[in-house]
Amino acid sequence: MNAPELKIKIIQRIIEIEDAELLKSIDGLFNTSDENISKFLANASEKFQNDNADETEDFSGYIKEWVKNM
Repeated sequence: MNAPELKIKIIQRIIEIEDAELLKSIDGLFNTSDENISKFLANASEKFQNDNADETEDFSGYIKEWVKNM
């Protein structure tokens, strides 16, 4: 996806937001430097990846019970 397409996608997503507090937060973010925005997005992305990694469920107990019952 090229830059103009990404801009349109971002603008469309922002238009869908109704929460005034969320919009104020986005406005505050956009009023900072590009460097600060990049740092924020990198941190948010890392947190998102870590949260998704923590959501994996350990099925070893279920498998052990299933094998015992066979």
